[in-house]
Amino acid sequence: MQAIEFETHLENGLIHLPSSYQHWQEGKHVKVIVLVEESVNDSVEQKNQRLINRHAGKISLTQDPLDFQKNIRNEWA
Repeated sequence: MQAIEFETHLENGLIHLPSSYQHWQEGKHVKVIVLVEESVNDSVEQKNQRLINRHAGKISLTQDPLDFQKNIRNEWA
C-alpha cells in the first residue's frame, strides 16, 4: 500500500487535495485516515462537554416550558 501525507482544511465536509495529488491513483479505491492535532483548548472543551452532559435529563419539569414562558410574559403585560 502506498501512502501520501499532506495538511489541508475541511470545508463543508470536503477534503481538498493539493493539485499535485489530484490525479494520483485516480479511479482506484483508497482508504482515507484523518488525523487532527488536539490542542489544550480542545481537550478542555471536551472535558467541559462531558461535565455538562452528566446533568442531561436530570431536571423534571412540572409544566411545559413554552407554557411557562407564556405565563411569565403575560405577568409583565
